[in-house]
Amino acid sequence: MDHSGLLMMAIVWGVLYIYFLTPLPFQKSTETEQHSEMKFGSALKLSVIKITFHRKAILAFILLLITLFVTWWSQVQNEIYNEIHGISLQTTPINYTVGTIVYAVIIYLLMVGRRALKLYKYI
Repeated sequence: MDHSGLLMMAIVWGVLYIYFLTPLPFQKSTETEQHSEMKFGSALKLSVIKITFHRKAILAFILLLITLFVTWWSQVQNEIYNEIHGISLQTTPINYTVGTIVYAVIIYLLMVGRRALKLYKYI
């Protein structure tokens, strides 16, 4: 896959992942009113709980699993193709699986941190 295709895939996948990790609006409105004085550690814990345990987060996890399966399967198929046709690669292929996991963790941590800062500053 060329760089522009990889970039477009990363953008689309990232936007979908952010959409699935964002809680529904009706769940956000009451949480700031319930907690009058909150330290940053408490805001961070609440943020992790709210982002991780809601209905759409299951879809984000399924998206991650499907993406990991497809990238693994694609790499296996490329290796089989190269072996059958006697192609020897001079360089090792990029490991898309590790890149996908790192990308998902970065998005998740940024969303948790952003939500914790909003809770901490709002109160």
